[in-house]
Amino acid sequence: MFRSTRGLRAAAGSWSQTLHLPKSTFPARPSTEELLRYRKRCADDFYAWQKENRPTENEDGERNTFVLHDGPPYANGPVHVGHALNKINKDIILRSYAKRGVRVEYRPGWDCHGLPIELKALQAHQQSSLEKESKNMVDEPTKEASVAHGAGLSPLAIREAAKKLATKTISEQMHAFRSWGVMGEWDKPYKTMDAEFENKQLQVFRDMVAKGEVRP
Repeated sequence: MFRSTRGLRAAAGSWSQTLHLPKSTFPARPSTEELLRYRKRCADDFYAWQKENRPTENEDGERNTFVLHDGPPYANGPVHVGHALNKINKDIILRSYAKRGVRVEYRPGWDCHGLPIELKALQAHQQSSLEKESKNMVDEPTKEASVAHGAGLSPLAIREAAKKLATKTISEQMHAFRSWGVMGEWDKPYKTMDAEFENKQLQVFRDMVAKGEVRP
């Protein structure tokens, strides 16, 4: 025989008294303000603290610093699950060293060159039939050249469009990475489109040529 609604409510009330659940002052989920505060404390504040307070060498004069230079993602679009897997795994490695008392440094970076970025920049520049033609171009030099020619852009204009896209993408990706609680040198990342970075690359190639490791 079915119980009335009032009877079910009364029974539920009595059952709840038989459950021995832990009581805590922690909320079921943090508020937006609390979440931001937790992230800052566990990422930015902790990273700055350990860099300032932990020595670069231990008492025996041995190196006490673990440095991780980022294998940079392309600055050509929104973040996806691959970015999350990459960044969070690296953060776990850094924190495992930090837990052992090691001073850690993480230098994030972005790859701002290559066809993936140029094609994205061209697609964003085109709002005509060329956009449809260029969507699925991968390793097809003939089509790539056709799109570049059809866009009516000079090589210099293409580079400027790619730089603009990369700059915007870096800002968006960095915001996402930091929202995941990833700690690092976010105030001074390296970008392959920076003049300083390009000059250092040229210096490395110059040294390789001088040593006979590369034939001019």
